[in-house]
Amino acid sequence: MSTQHYIFGYGSLISSTSRRITGIAGDSMAVRVNGLERTWVGWQGTSMRAVAAWPKPQASCNGVLFQVPESELEKFDERETHYVRGQLEHSQITHLDGADKLDPNSVVWIYLYAHQGNHLNDAPIVQSYLDVIVLGCQEISATFASEFIEHTQNWAHWHDDRHDPVYPRAQDHKQSQQIDQLLAQLVPLAFTQRVRSS
Repeated sequence: MSTQHYIFGYGSLISSTSRRITGIAGDSMAVRVNGLERTWVGWQGTSMRAVAAWPKPQASCNGVLFQVPESELEKFDERETHYVRGQLEHSQITHLDGADKLDPNSVVWIYLYAHQGNHLNDAPIVQSYLDVIVLGCQEISATFASEFIEHTQNWAHWHDDRHDPVYPRAQDHKQSQQIDQLLAQLVPLAFTQRVRSS
């Protein structure tokens, strides 16, 4: 029997629409990974920040596992070009519905931040990218979306680009007000400093 491959999505890959733009992706399972911290980062040559994760004891990060054919991994590698693909241990993973459906021999991949030690550039968080993530979280539950926001570090330097999206996989939606209310509640200081395009 061939080995099953999963990817742990903790940012835009939480969104079923976004990940299927890239390649074949199976249904998702909501999980929490222990020993992993998610934060906003920027790096040279980019016009926006993205979320990234790195190992950190005592931290945790929610996201989704989705199955991919091994032949599709190259497409996701190309999408996640600023990251390094590594493996997660099954023991790090908590299934939020309480049911572990993973084959014990399956491989779980994660795209980790590969630029520790580099200074962040001054690129902003862009709303069009954040919207894709929050919409993906809301596919699971409102609580899941709140956990994403509360367990992501480094909220700062924020640009509302909804009318002219910077993010190439931006999605049209009618939930701007709902998303803004959630952000204003959970990260009020950063949200009040969000700058709209003129």
